[in-house]
Amino acid sequence: MGWKTVLIGSESKVSLSNNRMRITIGEEYHNYPLNDLDTVIFSNNKVTITIPIIAKLLENNIGIIICDSHNDPIGIFQPFNCHSLVFKQLKKQINWKITKKKRLWKLIVEEKIASEIANLKILQMSNDAIDTLKLYKDSVYNDDQTNREGSSARVYFRELFGIYFTREQQIAINFALNYGYKIIASYVSKMIAARGYVTQLGIHHIGESNPFNLTYDFIEPLRYIIDIWVCENIDETFNTSHKIEILQILEYRIKINNKWMRLTDAIEDLIDSYFSFMNEERDSIIRIDYESGIRSSQ
Repeated sequence: MGWKTVLIGSESKVSLSNNRMRITIGEEYHNYPLNDLDTVIFSNNKVTITIPIIAKLLENNIGIIICDSHNDPIGIFQPFNCHSLVFKQLKKQINWKITKKKRLWKLIVEEKIASEIANLKILQMSNDAIDTLKLYKDSVYNDDQTNREGSSARVYFRELFGIYFTREQQIAINFALNYGYKIIASYVSKMIAARGYVTQLGIHHIGESNPFNLTYDFIEPLRYIIDIWVCENIDETFNTSHKIEILQILEYRIKINNKWMRLTDAIEDLIDSYFSFMNEERDSIIRIDYESGIRSSQ
């Protein structure tokens, strides 16, 4: 499996050449072996993409993310046949027990709140906020019937970004959060599809017009990585250089089972544990050691 994320952010032509992705800019070109690639992000309105390179990227299960005129991710390409037993997996997914869905959502919400607590501790934020989040974490019911997820998020974000902050504001912090979440969500979607499941059928999110319900169920314990980066790096502006830095987050390390793992590898293990739980192959899920923090790829 590839490891490199490539951002194509300037006017160029992208084509296939000898099983390599060729990016031609004026008289110059750069070649990337397909075996090295994990994700390609097209982030310029004047990029010309040939059909053969799109087909080859899909054949190799390489993530393709398309950005809009503001360079924000708006969609992804997913192959139809990335798993040999798609129908079998889909049948499993359709038949998942409601009780298991509710239980998994409880575990995911507990993990998300644990990540928020750890971030506030690492950033040396208010003990009152931390204590409140601990109470919320210890009182999550199956399916989070009392919406501890939403309550904790309000306390958490106001502690990170100020008491007047809301997620609806059109400000740099929210632009950065949304961008980072979409990058991680794109990778989560890719891993779901690679295992033969569909992103439309969630365990908690059920939006009829949302093609990524399951993605946004599974992403919750991973948002903290973007949150802490944004808190430490974004104030009044969010620019192209920031977006390039966010892409490097996929190469960061987090700690699972006493082992530091690259984020992309950790996402795979986490998702596999969620599927194993839903398929009644295990009674628990993998948990991230949030309090150990995050290590950069440097």
